[in-house]
Parts: sequence; C-alpha cells; structure tokens
Amino acid sequence: ALGASSFRPDDVLIGKSGLSMEINNTDAEGRLVLADGVAFASGGELGAVDDIIDIATLTGAQMVATGRFFAGIVSDSETMETECVRAGKVSGD
Repeated sequence: ALGASSFRPDDVLIGKSGLSMEINNTDAEGRLVLADGVAFASGGELGAVDDIIDIATLTGAQMVATGRFFAGIVSDSETMETECVRAGKVSGD
C-alpha cells in the first residue's frame, strides 16, 4: 500500500510479544504475521497448548539450502521433529 502509514525500511515495530522488530525490507509482512501468530498461540489466550506447528513458505532460501525435494524443519524437541518427519513421509510431503 502507498501512504503515510505504510511500512518503510528501517521502521521499528512492536510485536504482540512486546519485542521490537526492525523492518529491513518491505517483504517482511509474512514474518511479522507469523511472529504475532506464534506469540498469540503461546500466550495463554487459547488456553494451554502443548505444541505449536507452523508450516510456511516464507523464504526461498530454504529451497536453495535443501533443494526442491526436501523441506527444512526446526524444533526444540527431538520427539516432535521425528514425528513431523514421519508424518511427512507417510503423507508423501
């Protein structure tokens, strides 16, 4: 969008988590929505959650790193990572 309230490079925004984020390029809106969504889901407003799973295509760098046939995964739980990889194999993803 064009206008005085549009995001510009080097703007600093405060996310739902309370953390500040500097916008280094104007292609950051997906990452901002993801960050606020994760903060919302983990903030207790939905009740207690055991796991948060995000499946997103936010960067082309993932395809450069792993190729067209492999996805990237980041987890702080080896059990969750193993289950996600298993589910991907079962579903053909």
